[in-house]
Amino acid sequence: MPNWLIHNKWTDKAGIDRLIANYVDRNIDYGTQWVEESHKNTNSNHDDERIVVKQLRHFYKKDNETKYSNKYLYVKAFYIHHLLDYFRETRFNIQDLDLIFKKFLQEKVTIEISIDNGSKINFKKEIQSIFKLFRHNKDQLFADLEGDYISPTTKKTSP
Repeated sequence: MPNWLIHNKWTDKAGIDRLIANYVDRNIDYGTQWVEESHKNTNSNHDDERIVVKQLRHFYKKDNETKYSNKYLYVKAFYIHHLLDYFRETRFNIQDLDLIFKKFLQEKVTIEISIDNGSKINFKKEIQSIFKLFRHNKDQLFADLEGDYISPTTKKTSP
């Protein structure tokens, strides 16, 4: 996984406050007990979901508690964190951004969640803004991922 300096650089580029970005990074990397605890005292129908969905729901709720709720900064930091990690985890050619973005959405995260009242919340706009940021800064992205993150092994290029 890329170190937090890389995560911070990209959340800074996305206009996300460093305190929010660090909160998201810590909670994703250092455990998930907070997610489980946050759902114990509610009548949740989400107990059997993947942890990444529970994380996303938690960060959505954090965004709604803040004065920046319409910007979904916690949610964006969540997607940036997982996308940077995905560059390291994937077996696909990371320089094929369109393929990486497609596989990231298929294999790693979800674009929508349902909340406790049954409503669906879609984050496609936020995800597309992150993809646009990475596309427009791809040379810098690849420089950041260079070394530990680009393996000399042949990567699979087809889906």
